[in-house]
Amino acid sequence: MGFGKSFGFSLLTYIGLNFLFLIIAETISGDLNNIFTVISADPFIIILILFGPITNTPGIVFNGIIIEVMGPLRPDVLIEFVGYIVSPFIAAIVAGRVGEKKGASFGGFLLTTVLSALAVSALVFLSPSSLMAYTLPTNMTTIVFASIGGITNGVFYGAFALLFTKTEMY
Repeated sequence: MGFGKSFGFSLLTYIGLNFLFLIIAETISGDLNNIFTVISADPFIIILILFGPITNTPGIVFNGIIIEVMGPLRPDVLIEFVGYIVSPFIAAIVAGRVGEKKGASFGGFLLTTVLSALAVSALVFLSPSSLMAYTLPTNMTTIVFASIGGITNGVFYGAFALLFTKTEMY
């Protein structure tokens, strides 16, 4: 039962925080109306909004933050990069606290990232025009990026799920 709770709560936390950081970033940039126009024109873009950040590995995100801080500061882009770190981190902590065993906590969060990668990969077949709207590479490259990002984020942040598990293995 701990695996299901860990997966469900981490998935809901991950999706909710991704959407929250997107709304904050779009509000800062002044393009909040534009994002809802894009969603109404292409409903599949919601998959990219909710699950797209999984394609960014932690190294890419940290490099992006350094570039944003060193260069001309764009607060909306910085908030997006911070969201790419905070969302999986908080979701991993939630998975760790809800999972009853270390394996369930890690597995639940890993399944969350793998499901996110599969959702972005499925977008290649469902609506390739959605990928073009956000200038992501199409077809096989998107599937490879999503797979690498999902597994890397799952293992990297899954370690935090292991750390925050309530029970200890003896």
